[in-house]
Parts: sequence; C-alpha cells; structure tokens
Amino acid sequence: MKLPRPTLRLRTLLLLPLLLIPVALTTASLLVVRANMRQELQNGLAEDLLHSSATFRNLETSRRAMLGRDAILVADQPRLKALMTTQDARTIQDAGEDLARLSGSDLFALVSPAGSPIAVYESGLKAELEPSLASALGAALAALRTPGSSPYISDRGKLYEVAAQPIYFGSSDAGSILGYLVVGSAIDHQLAREVAQSVSGEVAFYSQRRIVGSSLSPEGANALEAMLAGGALASGVSTVSIGGAQFRLDRIQLSGGSLPVEMILLKSTRALGAEEARLNRTLITLGIIAVSVGGLLALAVARMFAAPLEKLALAVQALGAGHYDAVLPDSGALEVRALSRATDAMRGDLRKAQSDLVEAERLAAIGKMASSVSHDVRHYLSPVYANAEFLAAQDLSPEDKMDLLQDIRLSVQGTTDLIDSLLLFSRTGIALNTSYESVTYLAERAITMLRNHPEAREIEVSFTANGSCETVVDVKKMERVIYNLALNACQSTRRSAQPRLVRVVATESAESVVVDVIDSGAGVPVEIRDSLFEPFISANKENGVGIGLTLASSIAVEHGGSVRLVETAPGRTVFRLTLPRTAAATKRKNPVQS
Repeated sequence: MKLPRPTLRLRTLLLLPLLLIPVALTTASLLVVRANMRQELQNGLAEDLLHSSATFRNLETSRRAMLGRDAILVADQPRLKALMTTQDARTIQDAGEDLARLSGSDLFALVSPAGSPIAVYESGLKAELEPSLASALGAALAALRTPGSSPYISDRGKLYEVAAQPIYFGSSDAGSILGYLVVGSAIDHQLAREVAQSVSGEVAFYSQRRIVGSSLSPEGANALEAMLAGGALASGVSTVSIGGAQFRLDRIQLSGGSLPVEMILLKSTRALGAEEARLNRTLITLGIIAVSVGGLLALAVARMFAAPLEKLALAVQALGAGHYDAVLPDSGALEVRALSRATDAMRGDLRKAQSDLVEAERLAAIGKMASSVSHDVRHYLSPVYANAEFLAAQDLSPEDKMDLLQDIRLSVQGTTDLIDSLLLFSRTGIALNTSYESVTYLAERAITMLRNHPEAREIEVSFTANGSCETVVDVKKMERVIYNLALNACQSTRRSAQPRLVRVVATESAESVVVDVIDSGAGVPVEIRDSLFEPFISANKENGVGIGLTLASSIAVEHGGSVRLVETAPGRTVFRLTLPRTAAATKRKNPVQS
C-alpha cells in the first residue's frame, strides 16, 4: 500500500506530539483533580448538612426537656393546686390567666382529671375553647401519658409542641390528681429563624401540607411549600432550586401519626459554587502555566532536533541544484552530525565526479569539434591549394587568374567565417556590450553580407520590416544571430526542389521585437528536432560545424529572448527570434511630451 506523503515540516511534526502530549496529560490531570475536589466539596456540604441535622436534634432534645421541666415546676405551684381544688370552671378560667402569663408559655391549658379542657391561654391571654382545640388537647393528653412522648397539636393554623404534667393534691406518690397542666411552645417563623442561626442554614417546619414556620423569604417559603405539597421532594437528602438559588435539603421527621411534623433543613450551595469557581480559576491558571512551560520546552526540543536537520536539508537541496558550498550543520544529535559528515563526503565525491564528467564531455566536444572543423577547413583549403597551383601556370589569361583568385578569396572568407563562429561560440556568457539600436538596420546589414556568401547564390532573399524595431542589443552578436538564421535557411533551401526563397520579416510590439526567418526548404529532419539547438548538430549539410543555431539561441538567451522553431514542413520552415523591449526602449519609442 502506498503511504501518503507528509506535507508538514519536521519541526511541526516533532512539535505537535511534544506539545499535545503534555497538554493532554495536564488537561486530564486537572480534570481529575477538579472532579475529586468537587466531590470533596460536595461531601463536605453533605457532612455539614448531617452535622446541622444532629445539632438540631440536640437542640430539640434540650428544648423538649426544658418544656417538660417548666411543666413540672408550674404544676407543683401551691397556687395552681389551690385553684384546681375549686373544680369551678369559671373560677379556674379567671384566676389561671395570671399563672399563664407567669409561665411564659405560648400555650397554657388546664385539664380536668377526666381529660376535659377547663381553661386555655395563648401567649398569656385567654382563648376560646373551641371543639377542635378541646379534641387536640384530649388527644395530646392521652399521648403524653406515654412516658417520653412529646406530641404536637394544631389550633387555628398554629402548631405547638406540648408537654403535660399531672396536678396532685398532696404528694405525687400518695396524693390524688386534681387535673392536668399542658404547656406548649409555638412552632413558628421566630423559632425557625432561631434554629437557622444555630445550624447555619435555612429552616422550615412543615405540617398538614403547609409551611407553619420558615426562615426563608415569603416567596421562598411558598415555593418550598408547593414542592412539598406536590410530592416533588423525596424523603432524605436532595438538591433543590428555590428562588434561583441552589440548596441541599434534608427532611427530618419530628412526629408521625395523625399530625405529622417535619423540619426541612436547607444548606445553600452558594459557598460550594464560589469554592468551585475559585478552584476552577486556580486549575485554569495552573493549566495555562503548565501548558506554557511545556510548550516552551517542546519548542526548544523541537528546535534543537529540527534545526540541524532543516539546515542539512537545505544543504542537500543546494547540492541538488549544483551548489557545493552550502554550510552543513555541525551540531545536534550524534546521528545528525554523522549524516552531515556523510553528506559532506558525498558532496566531495559528486564534485569530483562532476569535474571528471565535465572534463570528459569537454574532451568529447573538442574531439567532435576537431573532426567537424577539420572537414570544413579541408573543404576550404582544397580550392586554395588547387587554385594556387593553377596560378603558377604561365599560360593563364588575366580573366582565368581573376576567377582563380575569386575562388581563393571565397575559400579564405569561408575559413574566416568558421573561425569567427568558433571564437564567438567560445565567448558566449561574457558580458554584453549593449546599446540602443534598430534591429531593422542590423537585419539589413546581415542580409547584405549574406548575399555575398556562396550558400546564398541563386536564392531569392527578401527582407520586410514593420517599424525600426528598436531595443537594447549587442550589435555584433545580434547581427551574427540574424546572419546565422538566414544562412541556415539558405542552406536548407538549396536542397529544395521548390523555388528557392528566404524571407526575413521583422515586427514590433509594446513588449517585444520579433524576427521571423522563413524558407522554402525541405524542413528540419525529425531526428534532430529535439536536439536542434545543441552544438555540433547538423544534418544533410555539405559543410559547417553545426554551431550556428546553438550560437543564435545562446546570444538570444543572453539578451533575455529566445530562438525557437515555430513550424517546419516541406516548403515552409519558420525560425523565430524574440527580443524583449526594455523599459528604456519603450520610453524612447513613446516619449512623454513635456
């Protein structure tokens, strides 16, 4: 299976795991710590709730004991015993009011030995003895006869926790019972607020499907009453939302039976939320610090490992581009330094191999050039040698001697052209001697010289131009480019059976100057089209070393242009010379009027 190619840099590939691993571990650790701390806070709140419940139970036990002692002390008062001996209800009701106020009880009731209420006082004031209250007092008295019991009674929307004590005539062991004393403490909002201060929370008392006392606001008490009445709260500990605030709630059963009474204890989770927020801020701060430190360490480690490798990669890329002087890393891991030394050794071997290859190619080129040059030199020297021997004869007419001299002159000219081409070819790459010239004028001069060349005989060479085609060029070299292209066209046309025509057309635009050389020859052979501009490439030529097109292409490239074969076919072949119009040339062509 083919693996996907990586698209990230080595530094990034190394930095990502080095950064992600500590980030992931730090995040996981902080989340675990946060969960544990949150659980601890919740457990602490639950323990606080249980502790508050135990505190209330202790308070309730003390309160009941105090209520029972008050009942014993009042029932043992001689004044009360004397009053109860009258057995007259009106007398007892009138005289008992002072005793009720002195007792300080919220509920004060005197009951006959038979269990019938005689007088009832609420907050020291005489109260109407209604049937419901009489029934409640009778039931309470019956329940209080059971040792340790402390029931509750409800009267006209009020809830009381009560204690009872027999009133004896004489001692409690040998005396007779004159009646019973019932004292009660109100279960109301005041009691709820006092208990709330003791347990550091909110308290509500619930009986007969309503809140009878609460330390909550009226709105909060109403909301809690609705939830309790609707059965939305289960017994035991739960979490509720009252008035937009969260509470942990515990329901404590105070009394069952026909008159169930519950105390609702609520602990606000506001402190828990504040503590959780503080914990979250602390953990976030620690996380940011840990990630920042880890990121800096990861960046340093990634840079320490990746920087030498990146430097080595750049050196290898430079080596691939043919530059052997790029600096190799001398730091980093042992393996990187070993790879750097191996790369340096390989670079030395490649430099030596390239030098050897260049030398071999140079020798091969020299041999190939020598072979081609020797053929062309012999081609030109043979007429010189033969005509020189003919000139030595005494019987030649002046006309024959002039013909022989003309042949010698043409051979010498061909040899001179060959030497000039070789010299110009050897100097390509040297700085140009440029000036602002008309390519049209240079083309006309090149064609004038071409018409005197033997290869141009019997060939119609024409030239047309669209404007002066001015640009910055090296005069001698550019003249040689046009001359070589036209000469190459003449040589191709001489082997054509069609009319021998060579046309040179120069055109200009705002960006470039174009010179097309068109001939009616047989076309460029297929086998040399791909290597047409390489040196010493020629086909079907009687003479020439094959550097004319190479020379033309090299000079055009030096000018920032090009020479290319546009089309070739029997009867029409087009070579195109393209030269850029420089900014200076454009400015001179289109001067700004001041």
